[in-house]
Amino acid sequence: MLEIKPRGEHFRHAGELQSNYDGFDPRSSEFDERQVLIDLRDCEFVRPPAALWALTFLALASKRGADCELLVPLNFGVASYLAGLGLYAELKKFGIRVDDRDLGANAGENVVLPITSFFTTSDATEVNNRVFESLQNNERGGADLISTVTELFGELSFNAVQHSESEVGAFACIQFFRFSTGTTFTCAVADGGIGVFESLRKNPTHRSRINYDWDALELAVRERVSGTDDPHRGIGLYGVSEDVRQPGRTLRLHSGIGSLEINEELEMSARRTRLFPGTLAYLSIPV
Repeated sequence: MLEIKPRGEHFRHAGELQSNYDGFDPRSSEFDERQVLIDLRDCEFVRPPAALWALTFLALASKRGADCELLVPLNFGVASYLAGLGLYAELKKFGIRVDDRDLGANAGENVVLPITSFFTTSDATEVNNRVFESLQNNERGGADLISTVTELFGELSFNAVQHSESEVGAFACIQFFRFSTGTTFTCAVADGGIGVFESLRKNPTHRSRINYDWDALELAVRERVSGTDDPHRGIGLYGVSEDVRQPGRTLRLHSGIGSLEINEELEMSARRTRLFPGTLAYLSIPV
């Protein structure tokens, strides 16, 4: 049985997983684990990117025929938060076992969009419309913030369905977080697809320029870079990366074993990390 758990009590993203996990990629035809268990029982804090990693990994493993289960946090507040975020409901759609007894499933007031799956550009458009309506009714932020959020989220969600080739589709969630420094709007979009490295290598122009997941991410946020030779493509992710270069904004990309962070102070920071089977984009904007 493959058992995976975070290294510590705070689970923010897949980079905080145990190092021996990287040898198990549920996208691979060589993945032959018959049982997969993700153990979150000791978690005292779980962020949306971590929740989307768990969903993506288990959904892919289930597609490979594995018997999958998620052990929810023992901390009632954290377990309830993940229920409200919609994690357990999405897992169950893939036949993944979750013992969520006595946990309510009502989204908290800070959840704009609970974890939602989508497969096509039409689905992505529908989800983006839901986000727009929810933000208008939320009364947080002005018209400029609503426009910025829906535009950037739309670009990330369209990228996920247009380029990922994911057999489990894409997943997204949006919410507000309250920190001591203020309130921050966050959105996460994930897929279980081929990843940025393989997507860019479809374009012969890029094959000699990338050797690793992390340098593929560095290239992907440049203008007019895409996996096709269409000169009109490669604008969306570049535009998102440019928009986050403002005070307080951050974009984190995680694909395969590479991750990249862009913010107002750091031009670009790419590194090697633990495996995300597909691609995750996490956007943070202050309210």
